[in-house]
Amino acid sequence: MAPVVRLFWCLFDAVDYAIMSARLRLVDMVCGPEPPTPADRQREIEKERLQRAFPSIDIDRERSNR
Repeated sequence: MAPVVRLFWCLFDAVDYAIMSARLRLVDMVCGPEPPTPADRQREIEKERLQRAFPSIDIDRERSNR
């Protein structure tokens, strides 16, 4: 009996996660993304400073390896 109950709750959790993800995606489509916070702006400034200080290191992992 316990494995059946555990399977039920795992499936229930997966379905609940999918529903919540869809709802959040819908809210993002309607309202748009959240505005950047001061911490986001500071993080971007620090990332740019690191990229200027160490141009050969791929800080943001978007550029190809050299």
